[in-house]
Formats: sequence, C-alpha cells, structure tokens
Amino acid sequence: MMYVKSTEPRVFITCGVGKEKFVCDDVKNILFSVGVDVECRSFDGRGFVVIYFGDDVDVIKVVRILVSRYVRGYWVIPIDMVCRSSYEEVSKCAIEIILLKGLDLPLRLVGVCRKRGFAIDSCSNLLRYVGEKLESLGIAVVDFKDYDYVLRIEVVYEDTFLSLYRKEQETLFRVQRR
Repeated sequence: MMYVKSTEPRVFITCGVGKEKFVCDDVKNILFSVGVDVECRSFDGRGFVVIYFGDDVDVIKVVRILVSRYVRGYWVIPIDMVCRSSYEEVSKCAIEIILLKGLDLPLRLVGVCRKRGFAIDSCSNLLRYVGEKLESLGIAVVDFKDYDYVLRIEVVYEDTFLSLYRKEQETLFRVQRR
C-alpha cells in the first residue's frame, strides 16, 4: 500500500455489494495512470468505498476521470466535509459548507440523504432538521421543485459525508454503463 501524504476522505463511490475490492483496484489503476496517489478504503459487503488523497488534487477532476473511465461503481460523489453522525454535527457541517463556498445567499437547495447503519434514525428526519436550521439562519431555502443546489448527505455508520453542488453537476457523478 502506498503512503499518501496528508490524506482525507475526498470521494465516496457506491457499488454493488461484494464489488468493493474491484472498485478499489479500478480506482488505483485509473488514478495511477494519471499520476494521482490515492488510498482506497473498502467497506467489504457494504456496497461502497471511500477514496483518500491530498488537498493538492482537484476533486472534481478526479471524479470526472473515474466516471469517464467507467469505474465499476454506480455513483462517484465528491466529499466536501466529514463529521460525526448526529443531527447537530450534520447541521453544523451543512452550514459551514454553505458559508465556506462563498455563494450568493440564500441558496435554493434540496437535500438528498442515504443512511447506512443505525447512527441516525431516519434520513427524512435528518433532512427536515438540517433544512429547518438552514432556513432559520436565512442561508438557504429548501425547495423540492425549483432548486439550484443539492446538499447530499451520506451517513456511513458513525461518520457522515456531505457534499454541496449545483444540480447540473449531478449527472457528472453517475457512472454510465457501457
């Protein structure tokens, strides 16, 4: 295994259960060919992997490379922030992401959530809680039909991965089958 300097979780890839090792092999081979050192954490039998690499690499560029080279996953999702899986922590991270991106406020957004494990009782309750916090601070308006941004929340046991991106970018993250 290669040592990757100052790594943090940067990309979340969903895949078929039992295919995690294959996805990690694909990721390592694809990114090695373009000169990006990565560490891939496989969650065997869980249907996802997490890719780690340093801050000096453009995450969107890596996502585009992986999707264009048909990595054996379904979704290749960039990670903006990681926090503990609790309602309060997730809402704090969502607020921080929005403010750090320096976007015109209030954002019109929709939340998308998927949970694995039992750290959070329900995605709909979590999305309602986070949406109410964002709206009460006046930094976002939750709109299910006319939104510009997607706040993606992936609850993975005790960790939660959050991403904020324009709705047009969602199609970039889906791996098309050949």
